[in-house]
Formats: sequence, C-alpha cells, structure tokens
Amino acid sequence: MNLSPSEFDRRKFLATASGLVPGVMAGGALGKAFAAGPDTKSQFLQGIYAPVDSELSIGGGDPLRVTGKIPENLRGVYLRNGPNPHFAPKGRYHWFDGDGMVHGVWLDPTDTRHPARYGCRWVQTAGFVEEQKANKAIYPGLMEMPDLAKVALGQDGYKNAANTSLCWHQGKLLALWEGGSPHTIDPKTLKTLGRETFRDAWKGSFTAHPKVDPVTGEMVFFGYGPVKPYLRMGIMDAKGVLTRQSDIDLPRSIMIHDFAITPDYAVFLDLPQTFSFSNLALGKGVIAWEPRFPSRIGLIPRKGGNALWFPITTASVFHTLNAWQEPGKVVLVACRMPTYPADVLAGKANDPAPGDRPQLYKYEIDILSGKVRETQLDDPGTDMPRVADSRIGQPTRFGYTMETDFAGLRKHDLKQVTTSRLPMPSGWACGEPVFVPAPKSATESITEDEGHLITLAQPESGKPAELWIVDAKSFDKEPLARIHLPRRIPAGFHGIFVPAKDLN
Repeated sequence: MNLSPSEFDRRKFLATASGLVPGVMAGGALGKAFAAGPDTKSQFLQGIYAPVDSELSIGGGDPLRVTGKIPENLRGVYLRNGPNPHFAPKGRYHWFDGDGMVHGVWLDPTDTRHPARYGCRWVQTAGFVEEQKANKAIYPGLMEMPDLAKVALGQDGYKNAANTSLCWHQGKLLALWEGGSPHTIDPKTLKTLGRETFRDAWKGSFTAHPKVDPVTGEMVFFGYGPVKPYLRMGIMDAKGVLTRQSDIDLPRSIMIHDFAITPDYAVFLDLPQTFSFSNLALGKGVIAWEPRFPSRIGLIPRKGGNALWFPITTASVFHTLNAWQEPGKVVLVACRMPTYPADVLAGKANDPAPGDRPQLYKYEIDILSGKVRETQLDDPGTDMPRVADSRIGQPTRFGYTMETDFAGLRKHDLKQVTTSRLPMPSGWACGEPVFVPAPKSATESITEDEGHLITLAQPESGKPAELWIVDAKSFDKEPLARIHLPRRIPAGFHGIFVPAKDLN
C-alpha cells in the first residue's frame, strides 16, 4: 500500500477527534523508550494519554481483585483499542499517531479463583515491526509531511497504526485504522495474525467503523481518500464473501470517519471537511473546513440503485449512533459539531468551547418531500455513541455516550428525549461505554435497556485502572462490579465485547 486514498484518508481523520480533548491530568510517567525525542513534551504523551512501556501477558501476576459481583451472563472478553506509541516520536506527535495496543479483560464469573484476567499487546503491523527492528520511530505523524522517499518507492508514507477500533465478524477479530487494511487478532492471546485483505477482494482503505447487520449477518463498510473514487462501499455476506463493491460519486474528496446502515440503505454524510495538501504543507493537517460547500445526507441502496441526497445544515460529524427506517423516512442519530474541530487538528489537548463540542442530533429524512428535520437531543459535550449491536439498523430507543471531557457517561432515551448522567469520581476518566444486552429465554422478553455497560475507568494520579460494569437500565452511580487492573491504561478509542460462546 502506498500513499493513496488509504493513507491520506486516515490522516484526515487524524486531523480531528470529535472534541475528545480534555485538559491534561496528572499521572503516568513516560516509558523507557521515551528517554529522548523531539516532542516528548507533547500534551498527548502526558497525563491520561501517557503510554505504557510494555505488554502484559494474559492472566499474569496475582488474581485480579473484584469489588462487587460480575453478572453471570458476562462470560467473554472485553477488548479496547487505542494509541500507545512504542518509541519517542520522530517529529511532532498527535494522539492519533500512536501504535495500536489492544487491552483485554477476560471475564468468567463461574471461576471463583480467577473471575477476571487482564492482558495487553501491541498490534504488530508492518510499520510497527519495521520500527522495532530499527529500535526507533521511522514514520512521521499526522502533524508532519509523509515520508516522500517511501512514497516514491511505493511504500507507506505514514504508518498503519491499527489503533482505532475493533470489529468481530465471521469469527474474526479485526483491529482497524481507516487509512489502510485491517489486521486480524487472536482474541484469546491478542497475537497479531496478519494483515486482512479478504482474499485480496478489497483494495485500499477500510473504515474504522464497519456495521454488521444483526438480521442478515452482512458487514457493510467503506473506504475513502483524496483521489477518485473518493468513496467506495463494500458488503461482505454472512459467510465472509465480498458480494458488492460500488463507487459512490462525490464532487470532491472529503473525510468520512463514520456512517450508518438501515435494512435498505447505507447512510453517508457529505460534509465540507475536505482534503487540503496546502494545509498539510503548512503543518495544519490534511483536512480543511470549507463551509462554502453544501452539507448533505446520502442514502445509498444496499442492493443497488441510485443514491438519494438531501441537503442539511452545515456541520461536522465524526460518529453516528444509529439509523433506521420508518414509513416514508429514514432516521439518523449522530453527534454533530457546528464546525470542524480545528484545534484538535493543531494538536492542542484542550476542551473546545461549549458551543463547539459535539452534541446528539436526530435527522429525520422524508424521502418523498426531500426535506430533513433536524432536532437537538442533548446538551453539547457528548460523543463515542453506542447502542446494542442487535439494534444496529433497527428502530432504537436507548443510546449511550461518553462525555467529551472523559468525566462521565450519558444514557439517552430517544423516545422521551431525556438524558441521564453518570459522573465519574472527581479526577477520574472513563472511556466509551460498550453495551452488552441481558440474556433472554424462549419464554421471556427484555426491554431494550436491560443489560450492562462496560467501560474502562482511570483514577487520578496514574493509579491502576479499573473495569466498571454498570447496570444500563438503572444507570446507578455505583457499578455492579469494579475489576481492579494491574496497571494504568492510557486514554483510547473504541472497544467491543465478544461472548465466550463466540470464542470457542
């Protein structure tokens, strides 16, 4: 892979974090690999962002202490991806540059001696292995120009960091980074099994946010970049076979971090966050905010047909919560910002002004009239949205988000248009909430919010982290279980829960 849509598209995402940039907190010294380097004083290498300097073997050390009780249905593994640079940066550093490290907590409440085990490993991408052999950073970060010498040789100008998210499909665990190919990870050992090319059926970049349809088992995904085709959608069937590739016509190259699906459509946001090589040359990142261009939502038929586009108010969006169909319309819920977060692009770890923070919005698209109704659902300062995986593409009442200062979680009742808040203790930082539904028998049903939220919780002053398990229905302040982990864990991005039955 060379510097094509693959590499630049991820870098463009790297040009924004949807407002997830709190002030620096105390705690977490830099590891031994950071004894020297031109940008080791970066805010993104300190406090809650500070990397850890080693992997930990799964289940190594003393048994983990558990406060409370792990719910019996939570047999499986919670996994979270995030940036953790192995070496001091070559130049200016941004949070999104760090090598992917997957943290795992294996849960088995039936095991009285070891109900929880922890381990973490770096994702062994080609770039990671290359730097490991050189014993130093080789690749530039998003704040720098790509390595043009490598590009001239047809090699990566930026490193595929595999640090953004995780996806489970057809018995495979994928570590994702939207500027390049996924990497397959062994969910039992966290060993990197190699780059995933889907039998060489898919070329170029691959989104960090694919959607797995809970009804059909299909995985819908896309790739985008600065040269045509600017956007390409793919569909993998329930057997892991690529059944569709289609180019989506766009008037210009743009950054698209996330999208949504319904039973009939893939839902894309065409927003004025454009590729700009002049910005990159000036050290401003590769994405420019150009609101003179219109904003719109596109409905792309999953089974083929013409795209439908609908104008909307100019905005910037990184993450969608969900989408679904109602008679005559499509509903999209997403975290919207009024402008592209330029400060994040500039590498500033400061919380944006209140009015610039992302907030939950609902877009109701009337297919016949072509009109879109836009409704604010919550106050600013919320992102990293999640729903139950079984509700993806289906009508949804409840969603969950993380506050963008890492200070708490929110539960959203989309029917009543209300928000409940679960604040963290003073000085603590939480992560994205992952929802795991409660089990149901053949003779009973459960409500949509019956289940548990799992999130990493980092105490102040760099003390060891905890895994919190929260009752999603009651949303009580006190977790059902707090699993005390053996080390602090740097702030990261997206995670999943894989049930034990799927690991066998």
